[in-house]
Amino acid sequence: MNTRANPNRTNRLLSRPGNRRHSEKRASLLGAERRFRRSCEQIVLLNQRIEELHVRYDKAKQTSNRPFRYNLRLKLAVVEGLRNVYYDYARGKAKMVADLRQELFGEIVRIVADDDDYEASDASTESND
Repeated sequence: MNTRANPNRTNRLLSRPGNRRHSEKRASLLGAERRFRRSCEQIVLLNQRIEELHVRYDKAKQTSNRPFRYNLRLKLAVVEGLRNVYYDYARGKAKMVADLRQELFGEIVRIVADDDDYEASDASTESND
């Protein structure tokens, strides 16, 4: 029994339109998963930066240092805005990954977002100064 793969058969399989589409979808799935993971890593880093800025802001508030508080509020607004952009991007990639996984493998992927924490962190930066 010959166990070697027939190269002509392999080329015919790859040249079929359905298999090529499947390969393209699989490649786009891998790319979307990579981009999703990378955006999640960036969100974690931005959350750490926001926490650091909150600590600095609280110290400036305790010492009644208004110029620093103003500067830190501006930085917080910029970093939180950037984090929100990454969050929306990651949510879009998660939807794309879920759709591709369902098409390719029949998996049903549920996207879970912790929107309460997301909105609470935005409200915490609003100040009554």
